[in-house]
Amino acid sequence: MSSLTNNPSALAAIPVVPNSAKNHPGTPVLPFRFESISVRAVEIGGAPWFVGKDVAEALGYADPTNAMKQHCRGVVKRHPIVDGLGRIQEARIISEPDLFRLVANSRLPDAERFERWIFEEVLPSIRKTGGYQQPQPLGLVGDGCALIESAARALRLAPSVTLGMYQRLGSKVGHQDLLPQYAVDASNGSDATSSDVTFPLTRLLEDFKIGMSAQRVNKMLEAAGILEHVSRSSTRTGTKKFWSITAAGGRFGKNVTSPESPRQTQPHYYQHRFVELLDLVGLGASRAA
Repeated sequence: MSSLTNNPSALAAIPVVPNSAKNHPGTPVLPFRFESISVRAVEIGGAPWFVGKDVAEALGYADPTNAMKQHCRGVVKRHPIVDGLGRIQEARIISEPDLFRLVANSRLPDAERFERWIFEEVLPSIRKTGGYQQPQPLGLVGDGCALIESAARALRLAPSVTLGMYQRLGSKVGHQDLLPQYAVDASNGSDATSSDVTFPLTRLLEDFKIGMSAQRVNKMLEAAGILEHVSRSSTRTGTKKFWSITAAGGRFGKNVTSPESPRQTQPHYYQHRFVELLDLVGLGASRAA
């Protein structure tokens, strides 16, 4: 018989481990980080489960417990999680569907970015590797370049906007110095060596004293093939529509990133071609009047 079993006081000093912790001795915590916020998860039966409190806090809910009660419909599931002090805590964990419900009901402006991070980075990485791995610089550059080129073509972004995206990518990998400092934005067919001055439609309608709303003129520009409606997904409304200058409209303007959302464009028009544009849609007489 060991000396330990002969010593009752030694037995009393052994801490009692909760049964739930014994049942999951080898379940590692996957430590994610959304910007500066910690979001923990565990993998159970090949499926990722997220600590509900972490997700709710990352999405800006003032009362995480109440948020889970209101929006999470899955069976309440708790799991032993070791905290930063080494203590075992029974934390409520939520499945992917409940995570999505918390995202969909969050009113925080960053909710869409959190959603993209979860569904485009975290979940694919878990399914592929069994854990979350930060993108490596080489993969980041390749994937980033492909995404920028795709966005620039699909949205017909101005060269300066595209360059700005490349510059931000360069800063992430420490090579921003390899990129040019500026790009020339000029109308199609122009041989300008510096960017032409552009303004949003509302500003130019005021400057040229056109007594018509931008909304009405946009419809006229759409009919003339200068503008088109483009849509993107939105967690709140399902679909969000916005205006984009067409390839043919590149003679008169360019697409820049919208101040409302980096995921959509805002048309800007070249000041020196605006009179020509007004004549094209039949508003030349309005300007003369």
